[in-house]
Amino acid sequence: MDTLMKILTVNRNYFVTGGPEKYMFSLMENMPQHEFIPFCVNFDKNLPTEYSRYFIDPPGGTGDVYYKDFRMSIPEKLSYAFRSVYSFEARRKLEALIRDTRPDVALFLNAVYFTDSIVDACRTFNLPIIWRMSDFHKVCASYLLFRDGAVCDECLDRGLTRALINRCGGYQRSRAAALVKVAGMWLSRLRRNYDNVHYFVTPSAFTREKMIQGGFAPDKIVHIPTFVETGDGESYPAKNPNGILYAGRLSPEKGIEVLLEAFARLRNRDAVLSIAGDANSDYARSLIASVPAASKDRIKFLGFQDQESLARLYSENLLFVVPSVWYENQPNVLLEGMARGRAAIVPCLGSLMETVIEGVTGYHYKPGNSPELADKIDRLLENPRLASEMGRRARTHVLEHHAASVHIAALGELFKSCLGKENRTGIQP
Repeated sequence: MDTLMKILTVNRNYFVTGGPEKYMFSLMENMPQHEFIPFCVNFDKNLPTEYSRYFIDPPGGTGDVYYKDFRMSIPEKLSYAFRSVYSFEARRKLEALIRDTRPDVALFLNAVYFTDSIVDACRTFNLPIIWRMSDFHKVCASYLLFRDGAVCDECLDRGLTRALINRCGGYQRSRAAALVKVAGMWLSRLRRNYDNVHYFVTPSAFTREKMIQGGFAPDKIVHIPTFVETGDGESYPAKNPNGILYAGRLSPEKGIEVLLEAFARLRNRDAVLSIAGDANSDYARSLIASVPAASKDRIKFLGFQDQESLARLYSENLLFVVPSVWYENQPNVLLEGMARGRAAIVPCLGSLMETVIEGVTGYHYKPGNSPELADKIDRLLENPRLASEMGRRARTHVLEHHAASVHIAALGELFKSCLGKENRTGIQP
């Protein structure tokens, strides 16, 4: 993609909160020859942009980002529920943005918040759409294929009515929220809304398989492995040969309780576990409170860490663990740790197995099995040379498969292929 393109980029937030935002800003940094035109929600935390006047108003006020923080009356909640099925405001403002800027292609990231309205807005101007999947929201009403502490494929196997029965409504467990979420999903399918999306991009081959299982046409789903900044060099050896790192969100599906149980079983009594992630939620506070007094000096909850601090933590610790109990979708922290030359220990689950090669770049263990996880950690703590060798191979793997140049070349070809192409069938009946 050599010529200048205008890329309309639709994402809920215009500040970094997770993987989609990291990806968005990294893409802008690595494709400076193109103009990115953001369309987001108008939060106070957003970075400055000339396009903010087109952003839609947040339902809970500009200072409240997440639903749990919203303070709404019953009429306001009903209005929010309606806008969660279809947002006329989003359509109107996005049409104005497209009319004023005339982009060449639209890239949807964490865009489910805007409903089908954004697809309709793009269709009005015959604007090609590429939608990158950061979770499973197209086939799962709870986004994660995860329920009651375990993976759940019921909606894939038995239909969306299972989401109503199981009270799956986004990240909320209520039948009312499930009704709103499922209504939106049914409306998308009834209107054949995905016919107007040229391609869906999945960061992992596993996610592509799940979308096909959920009824999407295979020829519209393209697997392009995500990319991370690989840095200029390697960081060997670890400053703390007894150091273990967890980095990421502190929430139930991330499996941190399994990691804490494994830590208590370690043979190595000098091991130190560092946990990097926002610790302000009720769940995070409960994790901190659950640490036995005897282990408090060896388990450190560090809170949120920026990229520079995370790079330092990877260099300090011998290995890192991604103990998730949900499928994951090729998480950035996994690739970032491997790029820093650190061995990874992950469960045999979802996309994690296609990234970490057993015995080569790290170890696998049975999901939720804390004794096996403890054994794999001890193996590396007892053999730091092996851990370093795995780390070197992990970095090589990321350089070959997840470098920015590899990803951007593939994405650029996909952009070019969309121009002038007619829309094709999206989801199969």
